Amino acid sequence: MNNNMPRTPFSTQLSGSAREAEIRIRNIFSGPKKRPPIALIVLTVLLILLCGNLVAFRPLPAQPVIVMETQYYDSYGNYIEIPVLALPAGEENQAVEAINAALGNLREEYAQLTSRTGGEARENQCLFYPSTTGRYLNLLFFEDYFKTDLNTGHVLSLVYDLKKGTQVSPADALALAGLNEKGLLDQVTQQIQNQLERDYQEYGFELALHNLTLEGFRIKADGQPVFYLTGRVDDVDDTVLDAISGADHLYIWEDRTVTAYNQYGPEPVPLVPAEETDQLDPPLWNQWYFAGEEPLGGFVSRYVPGTDPHGNNFFEVLLNCYAGYRDQWNIFYADYQTDTEQDGDLRLGPAVCLGEVPWDADTFAVVYDVYYTFYHNTLYADSVWGFDWDVNREILILSRSAQNGEFTGLLGRADYNYRMYDMTVEELIQQIIDD
Repeated sequence: MNNNMPRTPFSTQLSGSAREAEIRIRNIFSGPKKRPPIALIVLTVLLILLCGNLVAFRPLPAQPVIVMETQYYDSYGNYIEIPVLALPAGEENQAVEAINAALGNLREEYAQLTSRTGGEARENQCLFYPSTTGRYLNLLFFEDYFKTDLNTGHVLSLVYDLKKGTQVSPADALALAGLNEKGLLDQVTQQIQNQLERDYQEYGFELALHNLTLEGFRIKADGQPVFYLTGRVDDVDDTVLDAISGADHLYIWEDRTVTAYNQYGPEPVPLVPAEETDQLDPPLWNQWYFAGEEPLGGFVSRYVPGTDPHGNNFFEVLLNCYAGYRDQWNIFYADYQTDTEQDGDLRLGPAVCLGEVPWDADTFAVVYDVYYTFYHNTLYADSVWGFDWDVNREILILSRSAQNGEFTGLLGRADYNYRMYDMTVEELIQQIIDD
């Protein structure tokens, strides 16, 4: 038998050492050794760069727009401006939903003001200052509940990052300023404390800033934040020395400088400069107020004819009315008698509203039956001079604004007589004014 294998072009000889055979087999399976073509390398690099660009230039999130859902101004000084953010149809964003939820809660706080009538609610304000930059949408609100030395307003802010599609937190804003909250509070405290020492050093008592709180912020076009804080200026320790009546203040931190904001000063200024504030249509309060105008369509009238919008303050109004046409008398209400009466003093007693009727297009005529006592010299039967109260009664007719119920003047008056007992309001007005 022939043990030799036939040779063919498709075979290789495996004779020789085992090491030589291993090398030959490896060469067969490894194929020819060639460099990859340059074109393949270039194509691979381009694909990698293209993938990077697709990540870097992904589309921006859908941009929300401001829609004014509540815009209300009434004759009693209640001004409410609360928007909602709207996205294009079909778009969703959790940050926008969170901001709208916060706006909904804010709207609930003021909902009763737009539905109640009469004068029981006055001068509650939620004023909107929107400002949009290339990167941020700032929703800033100035809230004012009452005007005393204890309150100068509060701030609420909601800030949206247009590039990231996220809500900006106070910590994010502080980081943009290179601060943490403690660092910010320390800066504001130090500046205010220095100012207090300069202003009050000559009086010999010490004041301090208490309860300093970060309330809100906005981010300007240059990417730097503006912070809004509230704090109370009062004696260092009232139990030791109560030299002043403390008051709350609203402070603005911008570019490491602190200023106090007072909307009720002799020359009020907007909380956000006009050039940085979005201009909406219809105009917001900060647009029409500082221009010396009124809201579009005027103020909503809260006055209900026949009611007293002044409540417990009515007698103060009545006193002013008497003082206006009887300025030679010292006029006061009976409850505030001081037992120091002098000749010519007039003391008001009960005042009953008999009713009111339209007077002209903008005015009501309201009729009051007023009792008063007049303090004067009296000659008694024994010829001893003394002071006595002389009880009087008269009918007053005052004019009242049909828009807000405010008293605008005295239309007429007459001493009461028995013939007036059965007269209607219209008849009293006709006899006293027309005659």
